[in-house]
Amino acid sequence: LTAAIFRVINRPQSNVLIIIGKYDDSLTELQIQLVVPGIREKTFMKASNTQVFLKSDTTSLSCNIEIIKVDKKQKPPTKTVVDRRFYEVEKFPGEISDVSFRLKKNCCVLIVRKKTPQSWSNSMSQFGF
Repeated sequence: LTAAIFRVINRPQSNVLIIIGKYDDSLTELQIQLVVPGIREKTFMKASNTQVFLKSDTTSLSCNIEIIKVDKKQKPPTKTVVDRRFYEVEKFPGEISDVSFRLKKNCCVLIVRKKTPQSWSNSMSQFGF
């Protein structure tokens, strides 16, 4: 992976870049932790305050994260976008089959499933993340 492959973009809607916390590469999947202050994970009693929109094809990925505030006092309840972030991978070292996400406190974990079992850690350590 070259530095241009993993790119964080500061869009006009957001005043802070997404920070990549860490990544974990196994043979079948790559987990990328995106640090976004304000994300609240879903619990049994409370809904999450974050919407994640993923777009991907066999070699690339884009992720739009929106932190929302719901005003339940209005009828019907209204949603206001508090913060919006964008993350993009232009080209992975190999093909991917699926992308999903999991929310944690102040963190969105992207789970990228690889089409063929292989390690990408050599490419990532050689050229950066």
